[in-house]
Amino acid sequence: MKEDLFNEIKKRHPEWSDEQVWIAVSLDQETDRVIEKAGADVDMNDGGIFIAIIEGAREWLRNQLPYIFDKVKDVFANFLSALKDNIKYWVTEGLNYLLKSLIKSFP
Repeated sequence: MKEDLFNEIKKRHPEWSDEQVWIAVSLDQETDRVIEKAGADVDMNDGGIFIAIIEGAREWLRNQLPYIFDKVKDVFANFLSALKDNIKYWVTEGLNYLLKSLIKSFP
């Protein structure tokens, strides 16, 4: 499944590096998991949801693809730092802001 999602994202964003695509894969998978776990009680205005998604995605990459994680670990640190500094903006912009940040994280 993760390879299918990788190929789908890479097809939509051929200019992205493999690292960017794997970050997007990890975020997508973790978003689904966090929302499923929260169930009907999910509140996308709760910044904790974004923290849980980012931390879960980071852990997934660390465990599943450590060679990719070593290249992108600072990206996750920057996401979490930016999130804590601008929680209201993140909540307003949602996951779109996260994906925009992902694109800007790589030259």
